[in-house]
Amino acid sequence: MLRSLFILLVYLAIFGLGLGVPFVLTLGYVWVDMFRPANVVYPFLRTIPYALLIGGAAMASYLMLDRRAPPRIGPVTVLTLALALWVTLTTLWAVAPIAAWEKWDWAFKSVLFSVFIPFVIRSRNQIEAFIQVYVFSVAANVIPYGAKTLIGGGGGYGSQHGLMNANFFLGEGATLATVALMTIPMIVFLMGHSRIIPTNFWTKIGYLGLIVLAVATAIGTHERTPLVGMVVLVAFLWWKSRRKILVGAFCAALAAGSIAFAPASWFERMATITSSETERDDSVNVRLAVWNWTLDYVKVHPQGGGFAAFYINEITVRTDAETGATETQRGRAFHSIYFEVLGEHGYVGIALFLGLFLFSFRALRQVVRLSRNRPDLQWSRDLANALQVSTLVVMACGAFTGFAFQPFVYYLFAMSVSVREYVRRVQEEGPVPVLAPIPASQPLAVR
Repeated sequence: MLRSLFILLVYLAIFGLGLGVPFVLTLGYVWVDMFRPANVVYPFLRTIPYALLIGGAAMASYLMLDRRAPPRIGPVTVLTLALALWVTLTTLWAVAPIAAWEKWDWAFKSVLFSVFIPFVIRSRNQIEAFIQVYVFSVAANVIPYGAKTLIGGGGGYGSQHGLMNANFFLGEGATLATVALMTIPMIVFLMGHSRIIPTNFWTKIGYLGLIVLAVATAIGTHERTPLVGMVVLVAFLWWKSRRKILVGAFCAALAAGSIAFAPASWFERMATITSSETERDDSVNVRLAVWNWTLDYVKVHPQGGGFAAFYINEITVRTDAETGATETQRGRAFHSIYFEVLGEHGYVGIALFLGLFLFSFRALRQVVRLSRNRPDLQWSRDLANALQVSTLVVMACGAFTGFAFQPFVYYLFAMSVSVREYVRRVQEEGPVPVLAPIPASQPLAVR
């Protein structure tokens, strides 16, 4: 009961602080979207439309009080709006209309709100605040799950040791592991450039501890997909780093520690990647069969089948590698963000979705290029590199997990616009003075 009251008070406090300040309400929406208070409060408090209220207040506050320096309408914004429109149209002819409209209800909000974010997240402090809120919202699930894994009291395939006790969003193992891994580059950025939270020995220890818990969470889920994400994460963190020896040593130490603390059940689970046992054989064959069904389906229905189109699939999979016995299964999930979008929204949908990744990368590459040899923009260069690594982790893990319309994907797109527009405004207005690090004993004056 006390936990529920505390969360409700936090929510109300954000509303109070955000009156007339759209970016604070926007940060509150991010917290609600990632933390999901409705999943951890008492049942009588779950009927409150947390996201709708705070998201609507943020948009209304912006329109009435704060329309300064709007971002240019670029490719990412256009493609996001086009995707929001297209997924609405495909829902009109969805093959599973009830389930489709249920998914549209939250997926549409994820896509559309990401368009709004760059309008209110504009300054360096606001961009960092967004990253901080995002990281600590994810930490609410990562800390308990990672800690339980480290002490040997948690972890396991299909286990739910975070805050969400449901097989959805961060309650689903592969999605939680992906989010934990994609948050690590953002934590590394905050370790070197945070102005909101003063940088000192203890904050760095806290950030490092959060990285360790994020890796422990990915291992604790016993999902095989995060193994791909970890390889991508380490490789590109090292490549993007200016201190390759230090980063390489840290990654090696973290990998060695992870192996040392990983339970035997994790090694057994990973061993099924190359095993020919029935479990592995069934898992791989189900994915391949669903993907083949999707390709065949869009040949006949190039516009896609709308949200939850997998409800109508029917596949034949082998159940015994030795005898060759098979069985017919129906309604198997896509297990891939790419096949999810293709099957649900056809060729137009997958083109828009891939275009968002392409033009987000392009925006972040522009930030890196324009901020080179600019001390006042070094933070934006490092953030752009971090966001690129986070995006690559999402793309790699997403090849084997279906979370195409979860909000964290679209936050990456929104941040690419926010940081790119910040750099553009700095170029037009002139260099920003480089401020000295703020001692821990001094309060931060909002700039």
